[in-house]
Amino acid sequence: MNFKKKIYKFLNQNRNYIQLLKSIFIISLIILAGAIGIMAVELKALDSNIHNFFDALWWALVTITTVGYGDIVPTTFWGRIIGIIFIFMGFIIFSTFTAFIASTFVDRKIKEMKGLNKIKFKNHIIICGWNNSAHKMLEFLNSKSEKFTPDIVLVNELEEGDFSTLQNHFPGLQPGFIKGDFTNQDIINKANIKEAEHVIILYDESKPNTPPSDERTIIAAHNIAYMTSKAKISLQLQDEKYLSNLREDKIKNVIIYNNLGGTLLAQSTLNPSIPDFMQEILNNNQGYSFAEKSIPQEFIQQEYRLLKEYFQKQNLILLGIVSIAPKVSIEKLVSDDTSNIDQFIKQQFELSGKKLKDEKVKSNIKIKPEDDYLIQETDRAIVL
Repeated sequence: MNFKKKIYKFLNQNRNYIQLLKSIFIISLIILAGAIGIMAVELKALDSNIHNFFDALWWALVTITTVGYGDIVPTTFWGRIIGIIFIFMGFIIFSTFTAFIASTFVDRKIKEMKGLNKIKFKNHIIICGWNNSAHKMLEFLNSKSEKFTPDIVLVNELEEGDFSTLQNHFPGLQPGFIKGDFTNQDIINKANIKEAEHVIILYDESKPNTPPSDERTIIAAHNIAYMTSKAKISLQLQDEKYLSNLREDKIKNVIIYNNLGGTLLAQSTLNPSIPDFMQEILNNNQGYSFAEKSIPQEFIQQEYRLLKEYFQKQNLILLGIVSIAPKVSIEKLVSDDTSNIDQFIKQQFELSGKKLKDEKVKSNIKIKPEDDYLIQETDRAIVL
């Protein structure tokens, strides 16, 4: 029963392809029937130039497609009657077939521009919401080589004309588009959330007649975290007071927009060049940018200075280390021996049916640590 449902669902979702295959099959049958018919009346004619089945098939094909090379023609009365029928059928069938193909592509393009198509990308980036930050992200991704740029899907409530302008402005990206409220599960499923690699939820300014809010961003984040086991989730919030509402470990990055901008403005009071310098790097105008790099296994438990020398040889500046603190579990709190105390603690937790509450996993950032700092398994390098 489940297999039948899958077949029905596939046929329902691919009606255009099924219709195309049916049309090709019917045309093939008509060509085959015409070839057999013309061969039956022409093969024994004295002045016939149809000598075998291939000649008949060639004639039927060029006649029904209205190409008409004239190299093979019927010479008998009934052969010409079949030819007349085929010529009229060719006009009707291929006019209809061409119109069907054109309407299919036009319909798909219209749905794409309206944000109604279901996305089939894999390992893509989904950007939920829209504000000036989204435009900056697309500019940055567009500056990268196509080889390193993943597919992009925008989920927001922009108008069709605005999305068309974006596609023209970023021809190298050609982002997909789903129009709708990204807090709605049906809408976010259309973006193929289960196969996404990264989901970025912005402080949304695209919803008409509705002021943007951090509450909506957080609702969407928890909803998406529930729907995907694969994607990393990043948020942009306006106010840091909502940070305490985040409960999901999958939410890796939270950017407080006002804090970031405020910090740069504060820097400008004493160091006017710092914001310009940061802006130049972030805009990637000179080919420089921040990057997070994996640390080769041979540098684990080695001193930081050796890693610094390694990246210098690659023309990279090592700025610091970021590491993820491991989660705390009851197995890590008690030892693996058979002592009565450890076994008693484990049994009590199991009998209670409760789990040890995890604290939110945070990134531990070390900016330019001491040269003798030992690299850990959980460390990643931040380079320029």
